[in-house]
Amino acid sequence: MVSYLFYIAIFGVVTGLFLWLRDIRIYMRTGLAGYRRAARIGVLHTAITTAGAGEILLFPSADILGIGIVLLGLWLQGQQKREHVFSTEPVIDRALGKTPARR
Repeated sequence: MVSYLFYIAIFGVVTGLFLWLRDIRIYMRTGLAGYRRAARIGVLHTAITTAGAGEILLFPSADILGIGIVLLGLWLQGQQKREHVFSTEPVIDRALGKTPARR
């Protein structure tokens, strides 16, 4: 039986994956170097969050450590320097990474 913290960790993994795919989409539409770097490093951050969820699944007694690893991956994801590409777009466009193409 899995702990409820495993489901919280899975939500963190999905969030990290969503942010990584959003960075990829913004880079493909704009070609900005900050989003290119964030998309590349996002692979590592998604792997860290996935490893945290896997740690909870394999070692249920150390579930707090797994949540900490997931939070570390999400924190590192947010520390990447990116250019400002949004100004007056609605929230849904910002969340989905819908930017005007600048290529």
